[in-house]
Amino acid sequence: MGDENSIEYINELVRGAQGGDENSLGRLYELLSVRVYRYLITRVSHRETAEDLMQTAFLEMIRSLSRYKIRAGAKFTTWLFQIVRHRLIDHYRRQKIVLPLDETVESHPDLQTDPAPPDVGESSKQVLSALGTLPERQQTILHLFYQEEMSPSEIAEVMNMSAISVRVEKHRAINKIRYLFVEGGTTI
Repeated sequence: MGDENSIEYINELVRGAQGGDENSLGRLYELLSVRVYRYLITRVSHRETAEDLMQTAFLEMIRSLSRYKIRAGAKFTTWLFQIVRHRLIDHYRRQKIVLPLDETVESHPDLQTDPAPPDVGESSKQVLSALGTLPERQQTILHLFYQEEMSPSEIAEVMNMSAISVRVEKHRAINKIRYLFVEGGTTI
């Protein structure tokens, strides 16, 4: 079948799931649930909430799968992250909360799927703290760009904005983080 993270492999699983193959659907879940969970846990304060949101998003994905159209060059993960982001926005609306990224990660260090060395160091804490000062929109853009390796056009689709706006917001976020580091006397 090929590389498990390749567009072709994921599209093959999507075709199978659309055709009723439960193994393909299960494999899609196995491949993508870690990425979705990692995104959600950096945005909500409790493991259970992240798990609930993930399950809700995957149930919606399953219900909507028949309407998903595979297109050349398009990523299924972009479509899935649109669903995930909408479930997260619904959660924020119901809870009327905003939780900074740094508090979430620091309160759940064991949940990071890309484990850092045992001694993360002061600079990593400063980066997390700087990320926590950004608006949620900029945090999401940076996460999707650096963690999920999405292109600006894919992020634009997920976030319902133009690719140019994504680039501008990403640039502003990076500049703000640089400013905070310069102001604090730290170099990046």
